[in-house]
Amino acid sequence: MIQRDEKLKGCRASKNRDEVLFVMEKTSTPLSVDDIYNKIKRKNPAISLSTIYRIVEKLLTLGILRVAATLDDNRARYELVKEGHHHYMICTKCKKMIPVDICPIEKVEHKIADKEGFLITGHKFELYGICKDCAKNSL
Repeated sequence: MIQRDEKLKGCRASKNRDEVLFVMEKTSTPLSVDDIYNKIKRKNPAISLSTIYRIVEKLLTLGILRVAATLDDNRARYELVKEGHHHYMICTKCKKMIPVDICPIEKVEHKIADKEGFLITGHKFELYGICKDCAKNSL
């Protein structure tokens, strides 16, 4: 939280921004702008979708949010920037995103980078398939 407060220094206080941050802190999986909007709209019916887009863009610029994944519906899903990184298994039916606790890429990325003289600044790893709930409902 302290790091986030430092990044917000100099930004005007905003109740709507605080609501977006609250929603993002309480979620365990990345959310689209529409998801964030729908969660906030329940408590704050006056908020607009364009306000949520502006807040998300600002939080991305400040490095408080990051794009976790963009699914085949072309809607980005966002998560708070935290220590370390996450990868996800993504259900192609219901779009559920399940965090993966391990990173199989970390072991090889340094070898590849050293061999090619490449400075890696990040990576993404996503697995696509059908979650157990959707598989169960298909039977």
